[in-house]
This record gives sequence, structure tokens and C-alpha cells, in this order.
Amino acid sequence: MNYEDINYNEVLISGIINVITDTNSKYIKFGLTTNKYTLNEDNKVYVSLNISRDLFNIYQDYFIKGNKVFVKGYLNSYIDQNKKIQSFITVTDISNNPSDIAKARTSPHIRYDPDGVMVWNGKRCERVSPTKEELTEMENLLKKFK
Repeated sequence: MNYEDINYNEVLISGIINVITDTNSKYIKFGLTTNKYTLNEDNKVYVSLNISRDLFNIYQDYFIKGNKVFVKGYLNSYIDQNKKIQSFITVTDISNNPSDIAKARTSPHIRYDPDGVMVWNGKRCERVSPTKEELTEMENLLKKFK
């Protein structure tokens, strides 16, 4: 095995959400405050992250300033107009439960919008009343059980 060909770019990080910015693009930007990994210091580290709008819509109930979240993603960067490297993490998964991130999620994310409608993995489950024809068909199917 040639170890020069192996690249690791996955990031696992947790922290407190400190800012959320909707840039009106396909990504939502947000920041985390986490602790510096040293034994002798108690300094904070500020991390910039991007999450796709689709993934944000599924897990938007986690996005409240002050919430602690656990994030999986990969390192990303670009060179800005001043020729400085800007680094950030592109999120592939987020949760308020560390085992969801460490062991991979096994169930859908269910929440309720403020109007009481259930949201299943980011999609609203709106109630749709049956038409008269559909109602008649259902009644006919259930007749033998009455």
C-alpha cells in the first residue's frame, strides 16, 4: 500500500453556534465556538462552516444561536481577492447527539413547524383531504370489515 496516495479530509467537531448567515446561495454559513485542544490553556477557537441549503432545511431546528451541535464534514478552502487563503468546513452531517455523528444516523429527522405540521427529513407532511371519489373508493374497500 502506498501511503502517499491516502488522503484524510474528514472533520469531526462540536461547539456552540455563534452566528448563522443566509447568503442566498446554495449554502448557509454558520460559526461555531469550541475549545482549543490544549491541556494548559482555556482559549476559544472560532470555526467557519458551510451547510447546503437542503441539509439546513432538514436540520434547521438545530440552528439556534447558543445551541451545542456535533458536526461531520470536510475541510475546504479558497483564495480570496486579496490572495489570502480562507478555510472552512463543509458540513455533511449535523446533530445535537454525538452518537448520530460518530455511529451514523439510523432514523429520519422528525420535527414540527411552528404551525404544528410534522416535518419529516425536511419535508412538510401536509394533510390533504380526499376527494369525494377517493372517499367513496375507501368506503367500498372497507365495507367488508364493518
